[in-house]
Amino acid sequence: MEGRMKKYRQVSPERAKVWTEKSPKYHQLSRKVPVVYYLCRNRQLEHPHFIEVPLSSPDGLYLKDVIDRLNVLRGRGMTSMYSWSCKRSYKNGFVWHDLSDDDLILPAHGNEYVLKGSELFEESNSGLFSPVGNTKIKA
Repeated sequence: MEGRMKKYRQVSPERAKVWTEKSPKYHQLSRKVPVVYYLCRNRQLEHPHFIEVPLSSPDGLYLKDVIDRLNVLRGRGMTSMYSWSCKRSYKNGFVWHDLSDDDLILPAHGNEYVLKGSELFEESNSGLFSPVGNTKIKA
């Protein structure tokens, strides 16, 4: 009889678990959002790229989130070769809204994030522009 009592006193691992629900804030932060981005090189818009970016803030998607993800996927420093802008609706069409690292990115419409990375250029002495890090263009 005592053997049976010991058996019933033991708690199974399933019964020992305490159910906990994760907060809505946790779900928001662990969420990934789809981002389509274009790179503009040599003044030509390339084909679109698709990535999923984890949110770092409950406020929404920031450019720094996208930059961090691209640095992981495409190599550190890749993002610093471009100026970034997001597609925004304006009147009956769209415009490109220039961004800095700490800017919140607003979706183009719904939950659609569209970005463009434009290759950075520096002014040379000849009045022509050349890509940053490349040699001067000679006229």
